[in-house]
Amino acid sequence: MRITIDQAVKAFTAEFEKHAAANTRKKYRILLKKLTRFGDSRGYLMLDQWTAPDVREMRSSWEVAPQTAAKNMSTIKAFFEFCLANEWLERNPARLVRNQRTRDAADRRNDQKLPFTDDELRRMYEACETTYGKQEIAWSRVTHGRRVEGQYARYNSKWSGQDLADFISVSVYTGLRISDVTIFRVDRMLPSGEILLRTTKAGTHVYTWVPEWLQERIRVRAEEFGPHIFGEHGTSDMNVVTDVWRRKLIKLWSLCGPWKDKPTPHRFRHTFARILLERPGVTVRDVAELLGNSEQMVRKHYSAWIPERQERLTKVLKEAFDDRPIPRLAAIADRRG
Repeated sequence: MRITIDQAVKAFTAEFEKHAAANTRKKYRILLKKLTRFGDSRGYLMLDQWTAPDVREMRSSWEVAPQTAAKNMSTIKAFFEFCLANEWLERNPARLVRNQRTRDAADRRNDQKLPFTDDELRRMYEACETTYGKQEIAWSRVTHGRRVEGQYARYNSKWSGQDLADFISVSVYTGLRISDVTIFRVDRMLPSGEILLRTTKAGTHVYTWVPEWLQERIRVRAEEFGPHIFGEHGTSDMNVVTDVWRRKLIKLWSLCGPWKDKPTPHRFRHTFARILLERPGVTVRDVAELLGNSEQMVRKHYSAWIPERQERLTKVLKEAFDDRPIPRLAAIADRRG
């Protein structure tokens, strides 16, 4: 049965709207609009008019990095795979299009994740205490289409450095993503200090634990702000909610820079993994369970902080070169003067 591109897009949209996260739904809509516009530019009405060269040309029209193009292509392939499963196509034209491979893209894929160092965390905490919210900031905003200049507000009348320090602490000590930290509820923490990270597919709960001082900070914030310790939000749009805290963090980072590597909120999660992996006796499996990742992913992204990996490699090298011939060592004459 032949079907139009518009019908296929609407069917696919109805399918993913039921189960996909808000950001995923947004990404799908953007890519499907690009696909529809490209089809319109070719005069395509029916779905089966798409060919592999069309998909390849559409990808080439995206002005994005190869890594981003590869991620976008996974969505396009999923769309055509959906159409194939519904017997609207005889084959998936996107399946014939290989991802672009460049040395730069390969290097990025192999990069280790970048946690914050202990020194960088100290710099952030010091800036929270001594700098953030201590000076007047000039605001420029747009009201009813007109830019308003000269508005002043004190950061410490709204968001103090203590707020940022608490946000950073919850992020680092739990490994939660920024979206989970911004809507963190006090009832997520048990009286023992264990914090619910997630529920597995098997229905079991995975917890982390935070020290007593952070438990107390969470309880104090709950008394001041209510169950949502980082404030209630008037919208369910997580992009808006997280952007509020991203801007606060960016301001903080500008006060305690410069930075060798660009600071991002997700690096707090990497820091959680780094701190655990540096501890003796902590296994890759332990960290994978806490992060909700596979052991393979943890080894891939955090191998630089896995002691057992370096111990194993050192042992391999010692054994490999233990009985190799070595030159006869002679005293080196002092050539100075």
